[in-house]
Amino acid sequence: MSYTVLARRYRSVTFEQVVGQEPVSQTLQNAIASGRVAHAYLFSGTRGVGKTSMARIFARALNAPSTIPDCPVPSDGHEYPEVDVQERMATAIMTGDDLNVIEIDGASNRGVDEARQLIANASLAPTGNARYKIYIIDEVHMLTREAFNALLKTMEEPPEHIKFILCTTEPHKVPPTIQSRCQRFDFRNLPTARIAGHLENVMAGEKLEADAAVLWQIARLGNGSMRDALSLLDRLIATGCTPLNSQVLEEMLGLPPQTQVVALVGAMAQGQIAQTLEYTDALLGSGVAVEQFFDVLIERLRQLMLIGACGLESPLVQLPDDARKEAADQSGHFDAAGLVHMIALCENVQRTAKISSNPRALVDAVMVRLALAEKMADVTAVLAGGSVAGVIPRGGGASGGTSGGTSGGGGIQKKKSS
Repeated sequence: MSYTVLARRYRSVTFEQVVGQEPVSQTLQNAIASGRVAHAYLFSGTRGVGKTSMARIFARALNAPSTIPDCPVPSDGHEYPEVDVQERMATAIMTGDDLNVIEIDGASNRGVDEARQLIANASLAPTGNARYKIYIIDEVHMLTREAFNALLKTMEEPPEHIKFILCTTEPHKVPPTIQSRCQRFDFRNLPTARIAGHLENVMAGEKLEADAAVLWQIARLGNGSMRDALSLLDRLIATGCTPLNSQVLEEMLGLPPQTQVVALVGAMAQGQIAQTLEYTDALLGSGVAVEQFFDVLIERLRQLMLIGACGLESPLVQLPDDARKEAADQSGHFDAAGLVHMIALCENVQRTAKISSNPRALVDAVMVRLALAEKMADVTAVLAGGSVAGVIPRGGGASGGTSGGTSGGGGIQKKKSS
């Protein structure tokens, strides 16, 4: 028997199960209850946030409302078929096999001929016991200009039994003439905490164990997409390791070990140049790409910045509980302004290293600069004629002449460790 991936097995089948899109779910349910269902909708958002799932659930609610818990039923007196008939319809809708809920891939059916065929079929009444004929057009932005033009009239004044649900990851490519004929819903990227919580439920459903830290890592790597996160989890489960841990994920994806990244930032915080370079060499020597190295380092510095600026309990701090205290202790060695500049330096070298003939020299140079941050002059203080961290402006004395710079620039500050 073939294996069904997690993203399909745990696909949402009710409004409540679509994680992170509660405003959209509630609005659609209110529209059904009040009898104000529009003839065309545009669902936009990044991949894997629930657009197509929501479209299927909405179609199911329109044709088989009794199969969805707490689904509103219009008060217009329409008689729906028996529950067992609705159950069969719902199963067909959610698997994409229903004759009255037609799913079209805009990427492979993008021409004017396909659009004309859709228009011709739209005039036909729904078959069987269905109330509506519903067209779900995925990746609608891939349609040609001629196809969009062919759809215009039908989308503006469709037959009463027709509903359109257009899904796209690039709404700016959908012509304004089409968008103006739709009710648009923007699907949000999913917060890391919501993705991690869903991954915990999936692991419980699979009767498998995983460290909280690895689920948070997977959730962050999903970049707001539940499907991407579930695909990563699928790959991790396939390794056969139990319980799943961060080391397995790092080896699978070629990521720098998080413990070494934490140690590296700790060496930078203490101003230990030799250890900073040794940790950097160990990470790059293990096969980690420069870009991945900076991705993980920047994310670590970002978490420290958020803790310093917003506090440890802020929802912006996306770390599991057992990692928060360690991050809070490390954050105490820096101030928020210094971390902002450190992130900017890392991001600049990350981009520059791609076109450099000697990227390793750039990496080592910026790591030394970060480790020496406490000894760098505050540019504002220097320009004011002061002396910071033992650096004396050019001109000689404390009240010397013109202000000068320091090697490596300034602006980075670290809190003095007690």
